[in-house]
Amino acid sequence: MQHKIFVETYGCTQNKGDSEILKYLLKDYLVESVDEADTVIINTCGVKGQTEKKIILRISSLINSKRVIVSGCLPKINLNAIDERVSGIIGTNDLDHILDVVNSKEKLTLISEDNRRLGPKTSFKKIRDDSTSAIVQISEGCAGACSFCCTRFARGRVHSFPIQEIVNEVKEALSEGYREILFTSQDTAAYGLDTGETLTSLLKNTFSIDEKFMLRLGMANPNHIKSFEKELVELYKDPHMYRFLHIPVQSGDDRVLLDMKRGHKIKEFLDTVSLFRKNIEDLYLCTDVIVGFPTEDEAAFENTYKLVEKIRPDKINLTRFSPRPGTDSSKMNQIPTWIVKERSRRLNLLRKNISSEINKSYVGRNFEALITEKNKDGTYTGRIYNNKPVILEDGNVGDFIDVIVEDATSTYLIGRR
Repeated sequence: MQHKIFVETYGCTQNKGDSEILKYLLKDYLVESVDEADTVIINTCGVKGQTEKKIILRISSLINSKRVIVSGCLPKINLNAIDERVSGIIGTNDLDHILDVVNSKEKLTLISEDNRRLGPKTSFKKIRDDSTSAIVQISEGCAGACSFCCTRFARGRVHSFPIQEIVNEVKEALSEGYREILFTSQDTAAYGLDTGETLTSLLKNTFSIDEKFMLRLGMANPNHIKSFEKELVELYKDPHMYRFLHIPVQSGDDRVLLDMKRGHKIKEFLDTVSLFRKNIEDLYLCTDVIVGFPTEDEAAFENTYKLVEKIRPDKINLTRFSPRPGTDSSKMNQIPTWIVKERSRRLNLLRKNISSEINKSYVGRNFEALITEKNKDGTYTGRIYNNKPVILEDGNVGDFIDVIVEDATSTYLIGRR
């Protein structure tokens, strides 16, 4: 009997890229919905305790009616959390063995430690979704040792993929009609630390492609971006580049940053943000903040609150701290949950107010937008030149169109052609 397989993905863009590889390897077995499937592959994330709980509940809801195979980061982060009744487990470095796991009559667990075993993931074919966005993995792993992070256990040390292979994947995606390229990694600013290549060289080679497209650079840590930030600022002026900077600060307090082992101080972060804002008009600034880290006292939280007031980011990925297995911070005394929730509530309210005010400033302005996807409600999402999303009533995915912004919310703009 031929398997009917559905792939369900949790977590970051890197995980979505892995799922696209899995889908290509399983292309003869894929079905369109979980209801049609007899086998469900859950490509997991383990970065947050809340996400882990959601995944565990999802596996429990499927296990009595489907074969469930678990892939992704969770097997390396918290293997014991995975239901023993699953039919197979596969790690992030073992994607090429997915058919072995699917076809095995016995439960097969394959979790390699070496994140270079597969070679560059740019060498794998992918089945992408029906948006115009192509995920291109430029590296895997990171060069940090953050005391709260467990993703490094799953993804390993930084492994950068060759520039020419990345450029070739971009060219192939463009030839297939994709017009938005998403460069992704655990830390794009760490690209090349292991090979001697540089992120700026990669971008220059990519921008030499003589086609119209937009490129979004994924998260870049402040300690690694520092060494080439002036050259990077100039590349942000290239017409292919979204004016979108995702630079995570995590805390507004230097003592907490030291305890987090972030490798940067607030001043360094502020200097980078200032450099980009002085040189890049309408910079879309995105940052990450963790609330409730074990050593975050009231004064430290207030410093974070004041930092957010000062830098006024367009977007914050706000996370309540949750201790993850094997991390240094999991051994520290934890802050009571009610305190963490209250701090999160306060910061979230500030975030929404700032985002709303910034987005309202776009009303009445004209932009060119790339229509990236059709939404479930029949509307379309476009992206203007700094990656701001604009909701439109009609359009064709992949088209560049002129729009006027008529209204805005805290999360998106509303426009018409």
